[in-house]
Amino acid sequence: MAHARRAAYRRPGPPLYAVAMEPFTIALCQVRAREIDEAEENLQAILAALDRAGDAGAQLVALPECAYPAYYLRGAHAYERPEVRPYDEVCRLLGEKAHRYGYWLAAGLAVPHPEGRLSNSGVVFGPDGEIRGQYDKQFLWHFDNNWFEPGREFPVWDAGFCRFGILICADSRQPEIARSLYVNGAELIVDLTAWVSTGRTVQELTTTQCQYLMPARAYENGVWVAACDKWGSEDGTIVYAGRSSVIDPLGQTLVCAPSDADEVVVYTIDPQDAAPPVPRRPALYSMLTMPQDELPILSLMREPMVPADEDRRVAVVPGDGAAFDAGTVVARYEALRAQDVDFMVFAGVTGPEGWQVDLPPIETAVRGGGGSLLLGVASDGCAPSQSAVLVTPDRTVEHLASHGRGINTGETLSPVIETPAGNVGILCGDEGLVPEVARCLMLQGADILAWTLFEADPMAEVLARARSDENKVYTAAAWPDGGVIAEPSGGPMVHVPAGTGVAMAAQVNRAVARWKDRAPGTNMVRDRIPGAYGALVR
Repeated sequence: MAHARRAAYRRPGPPLYAVAMEPFTIALCQVRAREIDEAEENLQAILAALDRAGDAGAQLVALPECAYPAYYLRGAHAYERPEVRPYDEVCRLLGEKAHRYGYWLAAGLAVPHPEGRLSNSGVVFGPDGEIRGQYDKQFLWHFDNNWFEPGREFPVWDAGFCRFGILICADSRQPEIARSLYVNGAELIVDLTAWVSTGRTVQELTTTQCQYLMPARAYENGVWVAACDKWGSEDGTIVYAGRSSVIDPLGQTLVCAPSDADEVVVYTIDPQDAAPPVPRRPALYSMLTMPQDELPILSLMREPMVPADEDRRVAVVPGDGAAFDAGTVVARYEALRAQDVDFMVFAGVTGPEGWQVDLPPIETAVRGGGGSLLLGVASDGCAPSQSAVLVTPDRTVEHLASHGRGINTGETLSPVIETPAGNVGILCGDEGLVPEVARCLMLQGADILAWTLFEADPMAEVLARARSDENKVYTAAAWPDGGVIAEPSGGPMVHVPAGTGVAMAAQVNRAVARWKDRAPGTNMVRDRIPGAYGALVR
């Protein structure tokens, strides 16, 4: 049993809600995955883990996704199998544990419905052993669709010591889900999961969700995350990562279980004020609730395309701390164009008010040399602001950052701009920290998110990879002394080596960014539920 305690967390700035959290102990019951025909053995292991959590003094306990009867159910009639106990009996046993030890319990269960289907749910038991409600998984993954019905609600429970919400596994890939939980008041997100994984050995098994997706969800929402996973395998075809973990609102993983053993991770959270790093602007996010058939991205996804004709080269250009200088930009542009780079993202720099008068040499170079470039300039005059300028062979577009700390902000998100490298959506400064901004740009048809940062952020690469993964687009991000290009799967294509100032380039293909499937039957655009996201635009 792993047990840890952390010093209090702080983030400057007020939270959205008055802080309700008090120090409390959470237990994550990482149990071995078993086949559905081993349901009884599985149940006994679950009950033993719940005893260990209670003996450790936990006040909130979690069980993984579909801890009972199994995740790979092979059909919708799991509870009709003789080796599977009735759902009501299982709930009675779990409720008895919650009552005996006086803790809250969030249990991942396959829940039967009267019409014959199931839901993949997090069932919440109070300290009195009674069911207080459930959350139903919304973003169904692959064969989930064969026997589960998706949910549409984002409940949050007030346990007295904290307000918590639940998401389940692939739900983390849709940023609207975690964001809705935060907007509804969650201070802690409990991820009940069955993370499918990869690794050269069982001990090395891992997943993108624990590497960057859940840290991104914690950081961008200013919430704690507790992820409870299985380990082992089911059906000889599905292997789980383990790695049950607690992540703080700075996106830092504080404790993590191994990938190859039962473990009850016990952690004492000692919280203080937390909030998203950048305030939200709901009036700008109307694209999130637009009916699916009206989204620009859907028509683009249907366009015929020859992938071999769509290869382009993109580069990120780190900053060196110098102020805006058109001659320097032109020199870097010409050097990269000589190497066939089609699109360049420059790190943000500072400049005086009226710096735009120095743009003509850059525009002339691009008009004559082809390709496109994005640069960011921060002005510290009487009206501090951050702007990004996209220069293409036929036009110049300036975008005033719509989100930011201590700056004057614009009233619109970036348009999506067609360039020789693909459709580009601009992220200027803090906009990249706000998941709604990137999401809206993708829904408008962006193939590439071009992110110019004015300062290095320890979470910049994590967020760049998350923005790519959750939207299935390329993200090219550049900052002082650094940068990364992430592919639509979230993998890093290139990094800027720290301390070198070297521009780095990679091949992109917009045909890949138009392919939004993540697994059979699982599409990043078509499987969104816009009608459920109303709280995000109010």
